[in-house]
Amino acid sequence: MIWRSIVIGAVLLAAVVLQTTVFARFTVLGFRPDLLLLVVLAVAVRDGPLAGARVGAVAGLLTDLLVTAAPMGVMVLVHTTIGHLTGIARPYLAPGSVTAPVVLAGVTGAVATATYGALAGALSDTGVAASLLAEAAVIVGLTNMLLAPFVFLVTDRIVERFPLRGAATE
Repeated sequence: MIWRSIVIGAVLLAAVVLQTTVFARFTVLGFRPDLLLLVVLAVAVRDGPLAGARVGAVAGLLTDLLVTAAPMGVMVLVHTTIGHLTGIARPYLAPGSVTAPVVLAGVTGAVATATYGALAGALSDTGVAASLLAEAAVIVGLTNMLLAPFVFLVTDRIVERFPLRGAATE
């Protein structure tokens, strides 16, 4: 179990490094994909709501500390909730489907971005225009859809080597 935590932590750390370096330069209309959310989704689809919420909390904390400038805790809430809900929806996803993770990544990317923007705007002095929020949600959703197969494949292979043992996955 400890090795699994270390490995997932390393995957999250690699995702945040990629997100803050490589994808900081390669943006689409100023917006970049949410790689940490994709890792959360991959773990939640594989291991269920508890694992999704745990990895989501860590990914959200990394995002709050290193990626965003919003009030602390906003992305923890968003990533934890999405990880948990994705884990709950896991039985309804077609196993072995190629399109399910892609669609899931697009929808959750858009929802996470819109929720983050709405919460950050409500909690800080600077308001975010609804049109900008909608544009960001669509772009992040689409870029997450493009990257989902790669992130899911890599994360799934790594998590497969370090399976969840001795803990409830439901």
